[in-house]
Amino acid sequence: MAEMQIVVFSLNDETCGADTSQVFKIEKYQKVDKIPEMPYFVDGIMNLRGRVVPVVNLNRRFDLGQTEITKKTKIIITEIDKGLVGFVVNDVQEIIKLSDDEIESPPGVIQKKDNSYMNGVGKKGEKLISILDLRAILGSEEIEDINKVLPEEEKNKQP
Repeated sequence: MAEMQIVVFSLNDETCGADTSQVFKIEKYQKVDKIPEMPYFVDGIMNLRGRVVPVVNLNRRFDLGQTEITKKTKIIITEIDKGLVGFVVNDVQEIIKLSDDEIESPPGVIQKKDNSYMNGVGKKGEKLISILDLRAILGSEEIEDINKVLPEEEKNKQP
């Protein structure tokens, strides 16, 4: 039986998760510098040990409201198109393992073309966890828009 290890995090009142293989790093929330002409859900850019990393606010991306920045707020860093992207989440709660029988496909009623980032629904006891594909949250046009403002040398760096 196969298992999936996921990072469980909260987005306001929602519980979500992502396969740990997609997580490059989890950082405490830090100052994010605003940049002009970005989509409404991009908070700005951050400096990660000399690397410029765009930061996406997942609450705004999924229309879940504003993110209150607290001591628990984290930025989950992942690699997309050979670059790093950070995702702001309210809190990283735990890392758990789910077996195949604890993961179901998303219900047909919520499967749409524009939410291809939804990998499934995990069930751990009474808790339901929306399992997200971090690499599919941004569309190719959105990635292009973000890349336009990054310094040229950042676009070719390997994590």
